[in-house]
Amino acid sequence: MPRLTDATKAARRAQIIEAAIDCFLDHGYTNTSMSDIIKASGLSSGSIYSHFSGKEDILISAINERLNNVKELYAALPEGAGPQDILETIYTNQLVNENFSAMLRIRLESLHAPEVARATTDIIPLLQGIITQTLTPWAVEQLSVLHEIDPDPAQRTPEQEALITDYARDTADAFMMVFQGFMLRSFFGTPEEKEHLYRVALALLPE
Repeated sequence: MPRLTDATKAARRAQIIEAAIDCFLDHGYTNTSMSDIIKASGLSSGSIYSHFSGKEDILISAINERLNNVKELYAALPEGAGPQDILETIYTNQLVNENFSAMLRIRLESLHAPEVARATTDIIPLLQGIITQTLTPWAVEQLSVLHEIDPDPAQRTPEQEALITDYARDTADAFMMVFQGFMLRSFFGTPEEKEHLYRVALALLPE
């Protein structure tokens, strides 16, 4: 039997992950069996288990893959992008929008599914770290305008550097609260309602 190329292995992993996510969204994580995933993927059980040890392993891989997508999206933002820029980028990117919605629905199961709780426990801290890093140049600009810090990095005191970190982190927390509220409210809404809620959320965030 010929050995699989790295590209083929990656494609099969992606195929399995997408099939599993579809099953989780259709039936719930708890009610999805490995047999369901095998059937949905169109692959053999041997192929599935050659890539993943089980359902929880697939879920963890799916979450990590989507977090990497978020990192790439934020890395592509221009330096100095603010909270409104981030929200607009997420809202107008259909793939990211769908990924956030899918992860939100799966994360809700963490209330009664220990496996989901374990797999998703680090999502919020990781997202906070990504957003804080993205907002740090913006925080520098804002605090420089307010004369809270020296615009010259070489002249900043440790206290000013700490202020930048705190300001970026606090703004990231505020962004996440607004964004999560927006996602929850718009989850069952019509496209028109979602557009209205997006405008409301945008107005709540600093530029």
